[in-house]
Amino acid sequence: MICNPRLIPRFNIDYKTSDFISAIFHLRTEPDISPIRDLFSDVDISFTNSGRTSLFIILKALNLPDKAKIGVPLYSCPSVFEAIILAGFIPIFIDIDPENYTLSPEDLEKKIDNLEAIIVIHTFGRPADLERIQKIAGNKPVIEDCAHALLSKYKGELVGTVGIAGFFTFRTGKYISAGEGGMIITKDPKLANEIKKQIEKLPTPSVKNEIRHCVITYLRSTLYHRPWFGLLSLPLGSKIDGKVDLMNKHSFNTMKIRNVDLYVISRKMRDFKEKIEKQRENSRHLINRLSYLNIKLPIEKSRMFCNYYLFPIQLENEIVRDHLSNLLLRNGFDTSKLFSKTSEIAKIHYGYKGDCINTEKVSGRILTIPNYYTLQSKEMNKIIETVGLCILSE
Repeated sequence: MICNPRLIPRFNIDYKTSDFISAIFHLRTEPDISPIRDLFSDVDISFTNSGRTSLFIILKALNLPDKAKIGVPLYSCPSVFEAIILAGFIPIFIDIDPENYTLSPEDLEKKIDNLEAIIVIHTFGRPADLERIQKIAGNKPVIEDCAHALLSKYKGELVGTVGIAGFFTFRTGKYISAGEGGMIITKDPKLANEIKKQIEKLPTPSVKNEIRHCVITYLRSTLYHRPWFGLLSLPLGSKIDGKVDLMNKHSFNTMKIRNVDLYVISRKMRDFKEKIEKQRENSRHLINRLSYLNIKLPIEKSRMFCNYYLFPIQLENEIVRDHLSNLLLRNGFDTSKLFSKTSEIAKIHYGYKGDCINTEKVSGRILTIPNYYTLQSKEMNKIIETVGLCILSE
């Protein structure tokens, strides 16, 4: 593993010193959530400690039959499967559209008769084909997982507002890094009432828990920035990956939202649209400069608005993907092979039977490259040059 103090991380963790100080200072202050309500004005809003808890709460609030089967894209984080199981239900895996990386309406249609509800994931911030999915689902509830898709739009509508309910996460490493925190939105008054009843059953984090959480979040963020990321975090993380949950990816404690997290979320939401526009600008620059290469780029579909939380490129095969990942690392850029191991994990732990062919094929070819709003033009151009040299040399 290369130790490089100038290494640029794969994700942008923007939990700053000012966030830490402000959160501690406002530990017992009621957060002003008007910036959130300004963005989501026509829905009921509730909060939990995480996105996975939010999904758990929605599933419980729907009052589905015991052991109900829930359709979910295989191409996702296994924490989604854990939330389904914790709620008392069974995940049934749906393939993806290999062009958009979201739930395949065609595969859903084959499996819909066996399902009680469907979870749609707007992967990488790319809206799924909600109109077709809802038509196939009929009266069965469609839940939108918007963990990647804050302020993405489907045909002019904010994702999360189209299905029966939507949920978001603000865990460290997401578009808004608040440490943790989940948000549930719905237009259904009856469901909103049930969601609030379920949240009331959750434990309230203690002051000690909130302070400890703030300190850990700040340390994680600090170590994820230069120079510490390339000198310590990535080399150490690579050695203990799968043994220690450094980024809290797998722990599952259902709680009400921490006050410190909700304060930071509301604070960051004030200028979030500007950050999205900068990230979209970086993404358009990547698309324009890489369009001559034989790779699949995340081009925005007609009547969709993608927040470009991540920038996935699809390579010819796994060998080319790994070669490009290693080359970018040597040139100072970390990358992510997001969800590349989920199929294997799902076979071992969640009963996946191997019937999602597109997911298995595509997951070995996708590489996400840095595109976030804090990157400078010279850094973007270096990424473009490295990708071009790698692909043309194949």
